[in-house]
Amino acid sequence: MNGKPETSDVELHAYVDGALDAECAQAFAARIEADPVLAARVAAYRADMAMLKRVYAPLGGRPIPREWIALAHRPVARPWVSWRMAGAIAAVIVVALAGVLAYRQAQPSRAEGIVQMALDARANTAGAQKIIAVAGNDRQYDAVLSAAVALPVKVPDLRRMGYQLAAIRLYPGSAGAGAAELLYRDAKARLFTLYLRRSGDEARFDQFERDGLRVCLWQDGELSTVMAGNVSTAAMQRLASLAYTGLTI
Repeated sequence: MNGKPETSDVELHAYVDGALDAECAQAFAARIEADPVLAARVAAYRADMAMLKRVYAPLGGRPIPREWIALAHRPVARPWVSWRMAGAIAAVIVVALAGVLAYRQAQPSRAEGIVQMALDARANTAGAQKIIAVAGNDRQYDAVLSAAVALPVKVPDLRRMGYQLAAIRLYPGSAGAGAAELLYRDAKARLFTLYLRRSGDEARFDQFERDGLRVCLWQDGELSTVMAGNVSTAAMQRLASLAYTGLTI
């Protein structure tokens, strides 16, 4: 036992959603400052919220179709289904799922492509179109980054984890959207990279080892982000949450 109070997911959600009163929120904030593990959990929840906002924001202003409203108010008769029919349906679903999984496993992973692009860029073998040596406030490069990937994003501030932005590499693309690589260095000149490119693919989060590096892929329906560095699993989790949240907040 470490003597620290257990923090439930309900408490974390209440804090992140601003549902706690001022006194409880202040006490919770103090606990976060004193507990790096708890701070990483909060950062992860906030990153998830940012991803959901990014994915579903375009739908927020659309009116609900009248047909949907009518269906919601329409009484639905309860169907009669025998146990034998239910078993047959379950069997069909299992077979269908197995077929889908087999098909997906047989297809080349597009995520592997974006990861390899990121690692090639990090190794400086991808042929950057432009390299920007960073000096001064990171905020002045937000517009450069947004223009490169054709999305409204910001340069993440990773100084809380000891990393300072050192350079930005820009890569050509198509339809006005290319790729960008953010290069960060810590006090020992160790490199941490953030590779960004338009996605158009399904949401995905993954963390793994590749070529002696800890790699994290964080992808939503619009943006693919690949982070890589010589860091531990726990450090990557905190860096990934801070970086992904920093892209939009």
